[in-house]
Amino acid sequence: PIPERLQEIGWTGGEGITDSQVMVNYYRTTDDGRIAFGKGTAGLPYGGRIGSGFDRSSRRSAMVAAEFHRSYPALAGVPLEHDWGGPIDRTSNSVPIFGRLGGRDHILYGVGWSGNGVGPSVLGSRILASLALEIDDQWSHAQLVDRPHQRFPPEPLRYLGGQLVRRAVIRKEAAERARRQPAKLAVQLAKLAPAGLEDKG
Repeated sequence: PIPERLQEIGWTGGEGITDSQVMVNYYRTTDDGRIAFGKGTAGLPYGGRIGSGFDRSSRRSAMVAAEFHRSYPALAGVPLEHDWGGPIDRTSNSVPIFGRLGGRDHILYGVGWSGNGVGPSVLGSRILASLALEIDDQWSHAQLVDRPHQRFPPEPLRYLGGQLVRRAVIRKEAAERARRQPAKLAVQLAKLAPAGLEDKG
């Protein structure tokens, strides 16, 4: 815990922060004076099969640590005590989908948080609560409920294309963070990534 260092930099309100990168950074302070810092870094599974490789990775942990130190160079001497990892889900437009599982009305779902689920989960909880309690209100009729959505291409196109686009996004965002002009090919391929909070220009 570093409450005195957080006081020095004026981060005392517990605000949560999310940037607008595709490979999103998100962070907030905790009640005991720590910073919980995360970064979207996960790979893409072939056929949607998620194995234990998505749980933790020293390479991805190093990427997150580097991004933390880039964001907070004044905290370079502060040890990083814990790390975690896990998969995220993504829709074609990075907007969540809610509804009832076809043929099993007692099973509700909320999927497609696209790495930005902490804030929107408040909205999602209201939607799912109204659906579960069968309340006829603004939440059970929200446009996110049973909305039509575009599917990703079939395998192996999804995996191969996804890997190509993901690597282009990583290269583009790394160049932008370094204040360099991204390669034109990386910029064009990055535009194929699912829409979201980021500027794809």
